[in-house]
Amino acid sequence: MSSPANSKPPPGVPSSGGGTSKAISDAGDLDSVRSSSSEDVSQAAPRGYCCAKSINPADGRGRRLHLLQMLVLPFIPILALIVQTSIILDNIMINRNEVMDVDSQVTIATELGKVVTRMQLERSEVAFYVYTNGSLLRINLKRRFELTDEALRNMSSWPPVVLQFEGSKKLYLDKTTFQTNLTKFRDSIIKSSESSITDVLSWYTSVNAALLEHLTNQIKETDSSGVWRYLLAFKNLLKSIESTGIASVYGVNYFGKGHLMQVNYINYITHDAIAKDLLNTSLNYVPQMKTEYQWLAHNMAHYGNIKHRNDIIRLNQQRSPNYTEALEYFDSMATYTDELRKIQRSLRVLISCTLLTWRRKLRN
Repeated sequence: MSSPANSKPPPGVPSSGGGTSKAISDAGDLDSVRSSSSEDVSQAAPRGYCCAKSINPADGRGRRLHLLQMLVLPFIPILALIVQTSIILDNIMINRNEVMDVDSQVTIATELGKVVTRMQLERSEVAFYVYTNGSLLRINLKRRFELTDEALRNMSSWPPVVLQFEGSKKLYLDKTTFQTNLTKFRDSIIKSSESSITDVLSWYTSVNAALLEHLTNQIKETDSSGVWRYLLAFKNLLKSIESTGIASVYGVNYFGKGHLMQVNYINYITHDAIAKDLLNTSLNYVPQMKTEYQWLAHNMAHYGNIKHRNDIIRLNQQRSPNYTEALEYFDSMATYTDELRKIQRSLRVLISCTLLTWRRKLRN
């Protein structure tokens, strides 16, 4: 029978003595680690991060940072909304200013266009009156003067008008002074038997040139509304009618006298070429006008005769004066310019409709 001292403990059972005390010590260390407070753990900086204590809401600095975050973060979307609203309001103001600018251009073009048209018609009638020595009238001159004065009264603002005459003479006119000078000129034409077509051309052409120059300066070459193309076409068509009217006066002079002096012939060729060039430019700006002009060319009476007589004038061959042919040419050219003014009125309506559509688009 063996002694207890020589007996060995069974496998899996710790031996007594030193082994037992070591096991107890390891168990105590494990309990000590497990009993560590959450504050000690939270204050231990994680690997890869710094200043962990500063973002801990459990201490003073962390609480202050957390409070600051709670105060600042709600204001970020508010600030973003303020910035967004400011940008929208700024765009609205820009669009509004652009609308006002385009409105101003349309108003000026419309009002000046009516005045220039009335002045062109008045020039035509006065020239006809002078040419026939008052024996024939296409319309009562007093009525024609009243229509021009009505267009002048309806202008919301009067542009700075500088009349340029031969010899570098300049005349600066405000609205009242202009109307006074216009009335004096009319009276001198009617009362004087020595008035000439050259005098009539000089006065009315200088006035219309000044008004058209102001119109050209007011119309911008581009904007986002799309109206600018129509305004340019409107201006060019107005200038084309102006040059056509001037050329027709020289044409009447040719048929009435049988020949044009060199200066008058050059003026006729110049204004006839300008009129055609400006008309083609207008038709290119607004293709819808081409259809209307084609209808005019196919349906207007004596349209072919106008082209034929213009070819005769360009040759400027000496011929016998023909008073009847001069009056027929004058009437046909007056009819032609009236048809062009119908296209001009259609263009004015197109401008108004385009501007209205653009405004609705901006509001939406």
